[in-house]
Amino acid sequence: MARKPRIEFPGAFYHVIALGNNKQRIFINDDDYKYFLERLGQYRERFNFTLYAYVLMPNHIHLLIETDKFPLSRIMQALQFTYTQNFNRRHKKTGHLFQGRYKAILCQKESYLLELIRYIILNPVRGRLIKKPVDWRWSSYYDIFKIKENHIVSLNDVLKLFGNKPQQATNALHKHINDGLPADHNKSYYKLKDQRILGEDEFAQEALKLGDSVSGDFEYYDVAIEDLVKIVAEMMGLETGQVLSFSRERLGAKARGVVAYISKTMCGKTAKVVSKYFGRSEPVLSKSIRHIESEINEMGELEKILQGVTKFIKDNYRPCLVKITTNK
Repeated sequence: MARKPRIEFPGAFYHVIALGNNKQRIFINDDDYKYFLERLGQYRERFNFTLYAYVLMPNHIHLLIETDKFPLSRIMQALQFTYTQNFNRRHKKTGHLFQGRYKAILCQKESYLLELIRYIILNPVRGRLIKKPVDWRWSSYYDIFKIKENHIVSLNDVLKLFGNKPQQATNALHKHINDGLPADHNKSYYKLKDQRILGEDEFAQEALKLGDSVSGDFEYYDVAIEDLVKIVAEMMGLETGQVLSFSRERLGAKARGVVAYISKTMCGKTAKVVSKYFGRSEPVLSKSIRHIESEINEMGELEKILQGVTKFIKDNYRPCLVKITTNK
């Protein structure tokens, strides 16, 4: 049976599962785990989502995410692409690292949030990798109890689920997790409605209605491409003619890639629209976007340019709602 389109809307709450291709390892050494968590933390800041729990297993990952203005598909595309690029480069591999589409289960938050946090954190214990959940370095449980600052998990959002005072909350969280140790793997978290939804019938019906009516409507900025060209050119110290040129001059090509990337991530424009504006083929512009995505946080200069463009747009333009596809 073909997979149905994802249900995406602001405030959606998902249990995300991504598997290694053909069950292969996606984390070979500690540097792999560290790099993935670094990217996860950076994208949590950039896309402003709430991360309630995570665990990185040798050949798969679990994430518990509540989105805000950016759709889950945008978050996961950026996360998987940049991690795969880094993994393949460092391990001298090629091809797909993750198995097809990640699984995104839309969950009824009120009914499943606490249980899913426990379920995800206990994965390494039930997989017999460790005996105590705090011993697994690559989970949100270790993050909360062992890391003193720069948490990847949304610490305050998690703790307030268990109490108003930090110490009281951490004690309650510790008890909640460890009370689940005697239990076996709970398959009920995969008993889905309509292949995509974990929740009561009424929740599933409402989610499907919402998906049909507003799925994919997210906040973007209505900035014309010609204005983006001017903004990017100024940020990079270029003339607009260099950005619009058909030459392969390096800085001009990079500037076009930045325009295409910002057009896609902040302005809701497709590669087809941007490629038509620049008079280039869609594959060429898509390749430019991939180059920019792969270089983010690899080069300090590019990161500063993107941050500068983003800040300028947010300071000078009003956001609007733009319809995007949800089945990719």
